[in-house]
Amino acid sequence: MSAVRIHVPPVRLAKLLRTPGGLPVADAIRRAGAGLESLRGECLTELKGVLDSAESCAARGGAQYDRALLDELYTIVATPIGIPSVCGLASVDTALISLSDLLDYLKGQERWDANAVAVHLAQAGTQAILAGLRKVSQRYARPETPTA
Repeated sequence: MSAVRIHVPPVRLAKLLRTPGGLPVADAIRRAGAGLESLRGECLTELKGVLDSAESCAARGGAQYDRALLDELYTIVATPIGIPSVCGLASVDTALISLSDLLDYLKGQERWDANAVAVHLAQAGTQAILAGLRKVSQRYARPETPTA
């Protein structure tokens, strides 16, 4: 029996880390943080759109179970999971994950609970708004750096 050879491509990051020169790690982390901070406003805008779409979808739900509606709502709220955490909004991710879990349970039981869904959507929206407000107030908490 002959051995099977598997070609594993080199990991570019590992090569870059071993290469002399380049940015110091602290500078790279600072730049990455600044890049993520610049995306935070876009992230909040996108999350607002997701929440608006989710609320609109949930509002179409009647008193009875509707599998297609739950599938649509699940897609809306599950797709952006992970993005809020990258933008420093982990609590929004927690609310989206919890809502996705709830929708899974409701589908499994073939039930609809508009109140439970509304509470989750309100929680996600509240967290996004509070995070945005914290961002605004923190901007003024930091001393301005003089430009030379």
